[in-house]
Amino acid sequence: MAQNTWLRRAMLVTGAVAVSGWAAYRAAERALRPAQPQLALARGHRLLYRSHRVLVAVGRWEDMELLIGGTLRMLARIGSEITIAGPGPVPVNPTWRELAVPHPLLPEAIPTENAYSPPVQKALKRLWANLEPDVVLTFDPVFPVRVLYHPAHGLVGHAALDLALADQVPPADVFTFATRRPNVLVDIGPVVNAKTTAAARAAAEAALGVRGRVAARVAARAAGFLGRLYGRAAGVNYAEGLRAVTPSGASQDTRAQAAFDGAGRVRETYQV
Repeated sequence: MAQNTWLRRAMLVTGAVAVSGWAAYRAAERALRPAQPQLALARGHRLLYRSHRVLVAVGRWEDMELLIGGTLRMLARIGSEITIAGPGPVPVNPTWRELAVPHPLLPEAIPTENAYSPPVQKALKRLWANLEPDVVLTFDPVFPVRVLYHPAHGLVGHAALDLALADQVPPADVFTFATRRPNVLVDIGPVVNAKTTAAARAAAEAALGVRGRVAARVAARAAGFLGRLYGRAAGVNYAEGLRAVTPSGASQDTRAQAAFDGAGRVRETYQV
């Protein structure tokens, strides 16, 4: 009798864990779902084929594969020239070495004591002016996926948005990644295996021994999980979600097209 009671309780607990896990997955899926998934997917396709010079601004090198590795690989496949701006020093043998040219914004790590860093913004402004990119990709500091947030990413993201929306740099289409308000979806199915492998390697190299092996497994699963969450809404296996940000100098037509924030309402203007 006691054994049956234990078995019944074990089955109840197992069932509760499964149900709660499924409920959490569906909640996350709804949170990242664009209001118009097919339109978001079409915008992602247009992004890939209209991007010739791309500037990516990140706060930490080790997170980049997880956050935007699939989109970078899709851009590289069509021949885009990609420059990645991040902290110093630049990694010696990064997983993305054949995809992009690295550029250190500072000689050292991005400072995170404050939400604003004049040296970071000046360095990013100078690089942006020199490159004159068609597209700029950066972390979403306004509507981030909270579990992916790091102060260094937030600081760089704010610097990029401040420059774009204050018309301090040449005009470019600005997109933020790791966002919970996606209105652009990039189908990364053709490169998802490469992204997952690279994310696992980057995580393993950031730690040592057992911690590195555990981090690699977690990163690989996280990359697949995020890809499925973003992709499921549009009927593709894997995707990365972006939020289009309209620079203040954009035309009215462009502003109307990009201002939809994927949550069923017009995007609130980002305030500098």
